[in-house]
Amino acid sequence: MDTIYRDKNKYIFRLDKGEEFINSIQNFCEKENIKAGWLQAIGSLADLDLAYFDTKIKEYEIKNFKEFLEIASITGNIALKEGKVFCHAHGLFSREDMDVVGGHIHRCVVSSTCEVVIFTGEGELKREFNDEVGLHLLN
Repeated sequence: MDTIYRDKNKYIFRLDKGEEFINSIQNFCEKENIKAGWLQAIGSLADLDLAYFDTKIKEYEIKNFKEFLEIASITGNIALKEGKVFCHAHGLFSREDMDVVGGHIHRCVVSSTCEVVIFTGEGELKREFNDEVGLHLLN
């Protein structure tokens, strides 16, 4: 990971081949003490686990895509969940034939590069478990 640019409320950095997206974002935010933020990213990957939350059974269904994919768009937020930095991100990913897959990012391994921008807020955002929905929601 290389930090390219930073100012008071923005960080731009690059993830390199083999880095896992969610863990890298969370580690970066812990290091920089970021507890509230919004992120965007583009790049490419070669191993992706997307999740779909089934509201009836309140569980995620996870599907693996072990192929080269362009990151058309990743967007998400940074908050605290159970006292720890948590990255919640969704993405759209383009295949070689230009078909697109998308959903909640469970795991995402960079294949060549991933360029990320995080816009930070003051203070902290928190997620708390909601029994009715079955998820940790921003609160």
